[in-house]
Amino acid sequence: MTTAETVQNLRTQLGDVIVEEIQFLGETTLEVHREHLLPVLSFLKQAPGPGYEVLMDLTGVDYLVPKVRTKVVYWLHNPTNFERMRIIVFVERDESLPSVVGLWEGANWYERELFDLFGVRFEGHPDLKRILMPDDWIGHPLRRDYPLTEEPVQFKHGVKPKIPSQIISHDNTRQNA
Repeated sequence: MTTAETVQNLRTQLGDVIVEEIQFLGETTLEVHREHLLPVLSFLKQAPGPGYEVLMDLTGVDYLVPKVRTKVVYWLHNPTNFERMRIIVFVERDESLPSVVGLWEGANWYERELFDLFGVRFEGHPDLKRILMPDDWIGHPLRRDYPLTEEPVQFKHGVKPKIPSQIISHDNTRQNA
């Protein structure tokens, strides 16, 4: 089944769940309503068709304009016909998404990473806790409104590193050649 046929079947079986369909460089991106995310992903995973059985990646992009929200991107792969599809959904700071760990066990780590770095919460996640940042870390460092600060680092053996602002030149008079 081709991606175009899959999208048509999705519209036929689930109704008006697609906000926008984007075709770019031979790949399809579907933006879906937050409340329809789990039915859409469940439909796409079905084997033998549509057969997007592999969750290749789950990531996010944070926005401040036009609204403060995070775009969550699910990258799906069909191992039968080697087609790929992106499913995107927007979530505001106080909203949560349903966990897809029940569909793909590997989503456990992806969802924990999104929670840790972007603050996206997943309903029904079995163990939503920090995975990269220390447990006592305040905030989510990949949000656009996260303050940029320099953290002092202690090195062993008497190494004294330069402060990042001393390494990066802030000379605005230099022109790119």
